[in-house]
Amino acid sequence: MKSKWQHYKETTLKGYFKRVLGMTTKPMLIYWWILRLLMVWAFIDTAFLRGSTYQASNPPIQIIANLVGMFAFEIIQLFPENSRLRYFSPSFQYITATGFFLGSFGGAYCNLYYSLPMYDKILHATGTAEGVYIGYEYLSATQLKLKKTTPHQIVNLGALGFGFILASAWELFEFIYDQFFGGDAQHWNYQAALEEAEKTGREIFHMFPLTQEMLDGGRFALMDTMGDIVLNFVGAFIMYIVLCVYPYRHRGKNDINKQIESSLSGNQYE
Repeated sequence: MKSKWQHYKETTLKGYFKRVLGMTTKPMLIYWWILRLLMVWAFIDTAFLRGSTYQASNPPIQIIANLVGMFAFEIIQLFPENSRLRYFSPSFQYITATGFFLGSFGGAYCNLYYSLPMYDKILHATGTAEGVYIGYEYLSATQLKLKKTTPHQIVNLGALGFGFILASAWELFEFIYDQFFGGDAQHWNYQAALEEAEKTGREIFHMFPLTQEMLDGGRFALMDTMGDIVLNFVGAFIMYIVLCVYPYRHRGKNDINKQIESSLSGNQYE
């Protein structure tokens, strides 16, 4: 006869995997696992094959942290049943997994931050777009959790604000990291940035032209940050427009407002 703990563990694990697999599709899983396995290779190569010099500029802990983030959907399905995060659709992980992959594998491991012009700026735009997308998912999940109908136009505006909050938080992180921990995330040290890039940093780091007078006057870090903010703005509004045109959780069979209305009326929504 099985103990209560054994029964609880088996039913919980069975229910968890059934829930995750039931909410996902084969294309989703294949895409996620291709990116994850590439990240695993990046970790092995960085931690065990390249040597300490490479690890210093591309710490393995960064790859591991981003790899964990690529399991966001599976992780939130471990949360208590009454958590609003459990109402996220699995499609959001297309965006988050891709974002972590481009930043860690592409930017750090493949060194695209310094070998591909504008790569950092492009990621700022796509990262803020991702923030707006996550905001849309979070507010939609909150609707389902609280059983409150809301026009998608309002949800979209909230998502836009959510994206800008995340983008601002990242710029604050860069400032704090440089100010208190000796970092160079804002590239305030122009010479150090040039040495790290091993070529002219102007075309790599910036979208605005820089004169020598600006560089001598210490405007390099300001231009770097303002370039980030401009691209954050562009990425956020592009995703906002996309969600206004295609509010995928507020239309058709996925319309959560109709699902909530049906639930409150006691009818099953088809």
